[in-house]
Amino acid sequence: MALRESEAFVLMTYPLAEADKIVVLFTHLYGKIRAVARGARRPKSRFGACLEPLSEVFASFYEKESRELVALRSCELLCSPFERAVTPEGEAFLHHVAELVDAFQPPAEPQPPVYRLIRATRDAFLRGAPLPALAVYFETWMLKLGGFFASLEACAACGRTLRPDESIWITREGTPRCERCGPPLGGHAIAPSLRRLFAEVLKRPPGEWASLPTARETAQLRHLLRQLLRDVLERELKTALLLDVSNSRA
Repeated sequence: MALRESEAFVLMTYPLAEADKIVVLFTHLYGKIRAVARGARRPKSRFGACLEPLSEVFASFYEKESRELVALRSCELLCSPFERAVTPEGEAFLHHVAELVDAFQPPAEPQPPVYRLIRATRDAFLRGAPLPALAVYFETWMLKLGGFFASLEACAACGRTLRPDESIWITREGTPRCERCGPPLGGHAIAPSLRRLFAEVLKRPPGEWASLPTARETAQLRHLLRQLLRDVLERELKTALLLDVSNSRA
């Protein structure tokens, strides 16, 4: 039985038996793991408030080669985002980020760029960045890091460089096509203004980018990204509707 230690983000938890929890962690060193937290459901659990979604912890766990679940030994809370998650929209945002990471990341594959993205998004969240735009930023980068969002500078069909002022189509796989090559089956149109905003996502930190789009542009981007995520994952994210409803009430 090997003892492992790593910084980690808590993604979600599930009840197990009467007093325990299964915890899904995205660790910096070992990727996504599933751990059993013994006694975590007891009122005086040693894990305390460490197991809330998107809490960053220093986790220590035992791993057996023949078992899928590891045994969580201890958690030290490094940063909790819940000072801003007291609102419905804040809580919905954290759950949405956690579900996206869980959906895109396979087990036991370290992804330092994704870990840095979560941390930067968490920090922007704590500094008060607008949540709908911050969700757009995170969704775009998750698609990009997952290999589903190609550069929007050239047509994937004919190779022609796309002018900054022309609308384009993007396929269900996330590759661009110019209007001359025609709309692909199930493709999505992207106006020039939205293309520019997507380009800025790749250049700016999340808090800075989240101040750029108007409310209308944010809504348009969110609609497009929701369709792309549905195409890529072949299902609707459970937290997508919750996030939309909570932000409409904010």
